[in-house]
Amino acid sequence: MTIGAIDAGSNAIRVVVARLVQGSQIERVAAERVPVRLGRGAYTKGELDSATLDAAVEAFRRFRELFDKHGVDRYRAVATSAVRNVHNRDILLHRLFHETQIELEVIDGEEEARLIRNAVRRAFGQYDYDPPGAILDLGGGSLEVMTRSPEATPPWKVGSLRIGTVRLMETFGLDGAIGSGEAAMVRRYVSTALRSFIDGNKAEASEPAAACGGNAEALAKLLGSRSNGFMKFTIADVEHALPTILNATVEQRMERFEVRRDRAEVMGIAALVFATAGLELGIKELLVPGVGVRDGLLLEMVEARAEEQTHARAARAETLLASARTFASRVGHDATHGEQVRKLAGSLFEQLRDIHGLADETRPLLEVAALLHDVGEVIHGRSHHKHGEYMVRWGRIPGLESPQREMVAAIIRTHRKSLPNPKKHLILNELNEEQQAVVRKMGALLRLADAFDTDHRQEVLGVVAKRLRNTVALSLTVAEPPDEGEPVELRKGKDAFELEFGIEVTASIGGRALAEVAIL
Repeated sequence: MTIGAIDAGSNAIRVVVARLVQGSQIERVAAERVPVRLGRGAYTKGELDSATLDAAVEAFRRFRELFDKHGVDRYRAVATSAVRNVHNRDILLHRLFHETQIELEVIDGEEEARLIRNAVRRAFGQYDYDPPGAILDLGGGSLEVMTRSPEATPPWKVGSLRIGTVRLMETFGLDGAIGSGEAAMVRRYVSTALRSFIDGNKAEASEPAAACGGNAEALAKLLGSRSNGFMKFTIADVEHALPTILNATVEQRMERFEVRRDRAEVMGIAALVFATAGLELGIKELLVPGVGVRDGLLLEMVEARAEEQTHARAARAETLLASARTFASRVGHDATHGEQVRKLAGSLFEQLRDIHGLADETRPLLEVAALLHDVGEVIHGRSHHKHGEYMVRWGRIPGLESPQREMVAAIIRTHRKSLPNPKKHLILNELNEEQQAVVRKMGALLRLADAFDTDHRQEVLGVVAKRLRNTVALSLTVAEPPDEGEPVELRKGKDAFELEFGIEVTASIGGRALAEVAIL
């Protein structure tokens, strides 16, 4: 699936197109930043002028072309502080939808903070950092402040403060070099807002701390260094560089720091905000993961897609199992034993994922094979594995199509006696090498689960599997514990598992621990 995200901020509008690869991994295909300042006039006049409206619509036309070019299947476009603040935002939303077929959603500060927080937490996890204790996202219209206290409920305290760079620039008329009086005024304003957020008390050091947004990235490039995948800068570095940044005109900043005009106009204000925030929050260093609202949007779409796929897989699995049960009933097979083996096989599948490495999509096939592994007994108990192969292969089980049908039939064919062998079990020759490997692995799990109920009395209530180096220790919970020793059937059932995975299996049988039934 190809997805798109648009972040219509106060200082610029950003778009990103990405493709889902290898499950939940995101691969960026295209990205663009358009310097349309939606915050122009938003905080002093409370409206978007016609020139800004036209520029925004033109930017979204380009985004629509980008979406169409890359075949975007799903997108989310959001607007933040500037559009929240203007009274004529409906004009913008109406024009964008009717002229570009893109629906722009206006989100509040809390939602903005949530998206940023999710993106930061994922980025920190990818580079093995501890979860951040504080996150600062400085935009053109607001500063999203998030501080984490693991003992609190909820753990994150969130504030959306009206101290964005464009907002301060236009409100205080800071359109060039910033004098000491003006700098002091900005510091007082920012301090007042932050102290209100932290209830008037200086926060304890909340490191590691993250800084997001174009302003943070610009300061990191100017003042910082790179460490373990992230740029970073210290509050001391910002304080040291402040006189040079503040005393320069916009043109001098553009030339000296090699930044665009829109960034040069606000970078002095940004430096003042970060310096003051560091002092008030007790933060000495800020990591810059390079993520923002757009990354949070992409991540949320990925998670939504994964959830949809999980629900779809579960629905398909239930439908397939219902078809298998109907098939068993139609041919007159009592599936009581099969249901028991199915539950045990499913439990082993989940607990031994790190050993078998099978995809989620294979579990329903294992459960169907477990449910029907003895179905051939309706023809004759002797060679019922051969009869079962024929019945599943040529019988009608809705939802079980090739090559999955042949795989289930092959598992049933090889669930007893000889281990899977293409020379002996001809059905394996209809499967490719990868499919044959899946059959062997699922067959090993099925044999092990079947060994827990060879007497068809469903006495095993649960199984807990633990990996201990090169051994899998199985602890069985049973209704009536045996006299002593390990059942002969279990010794036979584990042979295929040990041979397939090269891991020894040990088993112990406990007493009447009925609470463990839930693991099934």
